[in-house]
Amino acid sequence: MRLRKTYMHWTGKLWWVLGLLIWTSCSNTKYLPEGETLYVGTKVTIQDKHAPKNVRKMLEDDLTKAVVPKRNRKFLGMRIKLSIYNLAGPESKSSTFRNRIREAGEPPVLTSQLRKEKSEALLANILENKGFFYPTVTSTTVTKRKKTKGYFEILTGPQYTVRNIYFPSDTSKIAQDISLTAKNTLLKEGQPFNLDLIKGERDRISRDLTERGYYYFKSDYILVKTDTSIGNHQVDFYLTIKEDMPISASRIYRIGKIFINPSIRMGRVRQDSTEYTKYYEGYYITDRRNTFRPFIFKHAMQFQPGELYNRTEQNRSLNRLVSLGVFKFVKNKFEPLENRDSALLNVYYELTPYPKKSLRIETGVESQSDSRIAALTSVSWRNRNALKGAELFAITVKGGYEAQAGGSVQRPGAFEGGVQASLSIPRFLVPFMDIKPSNMFVPRTIIQVGYDLSMRYKLYNIHSFKASYGYNFKEDIRKEHQLFPINITYVKTDTLSTGQAEQVNFSNILFTGLIMGPSYEYTFNSQAAGLKPDNYYLNALVDFSNNILGLAQGASKEHPKRILGTRYAQYLKFQVDGRYYKHFGLHENNIWVTRLLFGYGHPYGNSERLPNIKQFFSGGASSLRGFRSRMVGPGTFNEEYLYGTNEYIEILGDVKLELNTELRLNIVDFLNAAAFVDAGNIWTNGEDPRFPGGAFSSSFYKELAIDAGLGIRLDFKIILLRFDFAMPIRKPWLPENSRWVFNQIDFSNRQWRRENLIFNLAIGYPF
Repeated sequence: MRLRKTYMHWTGKLWWVLGLLIWTSCSNTKYLPEGETLYVGTKVTIQDKHAPKNVRKMLEDDLTKAVVPKRNRKFLGMRIKLSIYNLAGPESKSSTFRNRIREAGEPPVLTSQLRKEKSEALLANILENKGFFYPTVTSTTVTKRKKTKGYFEILTGPQYTVRNIYFPSDTSKIAQDISLTAKNTLLKEGQPFNLDLIKGERDRISRDLTERGYYYFKSDYILVKTDTSIGNHQVDFYLTIKEDMPISASRIYRIGKIFINPSIRMGRVRQDSTEYTKYYEGYYITDRRNTFRPFIFKHAMQFQPGELYNRTEQNRSLNRLVSLGVFKFVKNKFEPLENRDSALLNVYYELTPYPKKSLRIETGVESQSDSRIAALTSVSWRNRNALKGAELFAITVKGGYEAQAGGSVQRPGAFEGGVQASLSIPRFLVPFMDIKPSNMFVPRTIIQVGYDLSMRYKLYNIHSFKASYGYNFKEDIRKEHQLFPINITYVKTDTLSTGQAEQVNFSNILFTGLIMGPSYEYTFNSQAAGLKPDNYYLNALVDFSNNILGLAQGASKEHPKRILGTRYAQYLKFQVDGRYYKHFGLHENNIWVTRLLFGYGHPYGNSERLPNIKQFFSGGASSLRGFRSRMVGPGTFNEEYLYGTNEYIEILGDVKLELNTELRLNIVDFLNAAAFVDAGNIWTNGEDPRFPGGAFSSSFYKELAIDAGLGIRLDFKIILLRFDFAMPIRKPWLPENSRWVFNQIDFSNRQWRRENLIFNLAIGYPF
C-alpha cells in the first residue's frame, strides 16, 4: 500500500510538470500579433573546410552570438519569462499588479526583428576581420507552428596568415623606441590575420611608450598597413606613425613639481594658496589645518621630481592614496611646461577626505539547522585619522543571543558578546627595519586587543582575552597576506553548578589556559580582478602555539608545564579552503560552485587536544546543511544512535574534511534557485574514549556524512536572503553496508520529515 501511495504521489507530480511544460509551450505563441511568428534562435553552419574543425566550431559559436535578435531565454527548456509576460496580458492603466507581473516577464522576440541582409553583412565583416577576406554568406528561415528559426550557411574561403612584420625604421627617437618594444609584440609570423590582435598591438605600443615618458602618445597615432598582394594567402604588416601626429605626442616628459592638497571639500571650488603650502622632501603640500603628517604622502607617492613620466607609477600613486582609506575622492592632473630644452609635467593631487569619525551599526538574524535562531548586533566607532598618519582606530562592541524555537532536541540559549579595539597603521612597523614596498597597495600594521564572552544559560561562561600584532599586505588585487608574529589568547571557563548542568554534557568544550604563537594566512581570489568564466579562490591558514616554549620546558601530557602559573596549549594547525566558480549562460548568477575544505590540528606536548576555540565542527547553514549544527561526527560516532541520549551540546574535532558542490540559477530578476550536495565529517586526532569510532584513519572516506537539498535565494543586491532545504542521504554512524539511506526517504511520513528535513535561513552565500 505504501509503495502504491508513493507511486501515485510521484506520478501526479510528473503529470503536473508535463502539464506545465505543455502550457508554457502553447502560451508562447498564443498572443503574438497578427501575421507574426516567434523567433526561436539562429543556427550558423560553415560549409567548407578551409579552417580546422575546432576553428570552425569556435567561429560558428561566435557568429551565432553576433546575430540579432536573440531568442527568448529558457530555463529547464521552458520560456518561463515569456510565459509570465503573456500570463499578465496587455498593459493596463488600472492594474498596477498586472503591470508588475508583466515587467518581471519578457516580451516575445518576433521574426520581423530579424534583418537578414544586415546580419549577412555583419557575419561577412566578422569573418574578414579574422582573415577570411572573401566569405560567402546566405540565409534562410524555416517556420513551424508559428515558430521561426534562422539558418545562415557560410563559405569562408582560405584564411590569410602573416608573413612579415616591419616596425618603423626611421631615425626619430620615438620610432627607435617603438622598435625597441618589438620583442613584446602580439603579432607573430605565421599566425592568422586578426583585426583584434592588430588593435591590441597598437594598445600595447601605446602602453609601452607611456612607460618611457611619452605622456601624450595614443594608440590612434599608430597605423598598421596590410599588404595582401604578396600571394599565397599571406599578408605583410607595416607599422608606421601617422604624419599628422601632434608634436607633443613625440616628446618625452619628466616630472616637475608635485603639489598635494589633502583638504579638498565637496562642493567647494579649489583655491590655490602658497601661504599654507609646505615643502617636504620633494612635495609641496597644502594642508592649512595640519590634518595629516606629510610623511604619509611620501610613502604613498611613487613619483619623484625629475623622473621620467611613467603610467604605471601614476596608477600606483593613485591606488596607494585610495588604499590609505582616509580619502573619499582622489583626483590628479598634469600640467605641461614645455621649452626648447626640456618638457616637464607639474602634477596636482586633490584629495577629499572622509569624515574623520563615524558610527556603524549592523544587525542580522540567522537560523541554524537545529531550529536555533540567532540575533546579532554590532556597533563600531571609527576614527579614520587617529594619529594624523591615516591610522584607523576602531572600537567594536558586539552582542547576540541564540535560542531554540523548536526541534526534537532542545538546547539552552546562548549569549555571545565582546568588545575589540584595533589600530590599523598604513605602513610596516618592523623593529630596526624600514620596509617600503612599491606595489599598488599600502601595507598595514595591525594592533588588536579584545575580550569575548560566551554564556550558555545556566551551564558555563567562557571568557577570552586576546591581543595580537601583525601585518596585512597585498601583492596585487588578487593576493593577500596576513602575518601575525604575536598572538596571545587567554581562555578561562567558569562552569555553573545547576540542575540544568547535570542534564547535558559539555566536557569536550571546556578549556582554561594560554594560547601563544604566530599565524599566517594567504588568500587568493581571482574574482577580485573581475568575473571570468572560470574563477578560483584559495585561503590557507597556518597557526602554531607555544612550540618553542614547550620544547624548551620539555612539556608533555603526563607532565604539563605552566607559564605565569597558567597551563598553555601546544599544537600545530593547518587549514585550506579551495573553491572553483564556473559561470555559464548570460546571467551573472548562473554559477556552478565547488568547494574543498580540509583542516588538520595536531595537539602534542602540553595538550591532549586542541583548545575548543581552535577546533573544527561540521553541520549547519554554511557547512553540511542536511545535519544539525555542530553535531556531525566525529567519525562514526553518534550519541543518539549509540546510547539513545542527546547530552552533548556540540561536537568538536581536530581534523575536518568537507566537500560541497552547488548549482546556482537565476529564475527571474532577484529570484535565484540552487541545488546542492554536501559531504564531510570531523575526526579526533587519536582515540578518545568519549567518542568511539571518532579517530581519523585511512578509512576516513567511508565515514563521510552526505546531504542533498534545494535552495531559494532572494538577491536584493544590498542583501541576499538564503533559504535552504536539505536532508541526509548518507549517515556514517549506521552499519557500513546501510549508510546510504535513499530507501528510507518518505516525504509523506511526518516523523521522517521532522527527523530528516532541515531548514536553514541565513544571510549571504554559504561559500
